[in-house]
Amino acid sequence: MKKSKYDRILSLYTMLNSGEIINKSEVAIEFGVNERTIQRDIDDIRAFFFDNTLGIGHGKTIIFKKKKKGYRIV
Repeated sequence: MKKSKYDRILSLYTMLNSGEIINKSEVAIEFGVNERTIQRDIDDIRAFFFDNTLGIGHGKTIIFKKKKKGYRIV
């Protein structure tokens, strides 16, 4: 099922905050988009953490874990 960009980004953010590993190919299929779209969404979340002046996400970053083949929040 294809979701709006905002629903998709918030879903990814929620998944990351829950400690889930995000595999681009799996979530791309789940959301009905391509992997590049998921990469842009992850980049948007990273930018939010970096630019946010309210302290939300302060000190958080998203990294790629090769062994797990996915992204996680640290």
